Amino acid sequence: MERSLISNDPFAPLRQRFLTRCADQLAELKAIADGQGSSPIRSNDPLIRIAHSLAGAAGTFGYAEISARASALETLLVEQADGGTVRTALDALIAEIERTLK
Repeated sequence: MERSLISNDPFAPLRQRFLTRCADQLAELKAIADGQGSSPIRSNDPLIRIAHSLAGAAGTFGYAEISARASALETLLVEQADGGTVRTALDALIAEIERTLK
């Protein structure tokens, strides 16, 4: 019965596209994390764009934990928090996306 509810979900194709995009953004986040080191984040950094996008879209499609972690990361970036705090938030977002995509 649950399967028929999913197949009748008009948002299922959009949710699947979100998850596909999420996988792509996960790769970007990992590349940023690997290359970031202790470099300061600049205001035009792609990390802000990705965090903002994930915060909104994840919430829309019912992935509250991804949304919350992305929102927290975006806030830290905008407020120019220290690198260690940003890195912890980035790692938490990456871990949450990985859990969701499994």
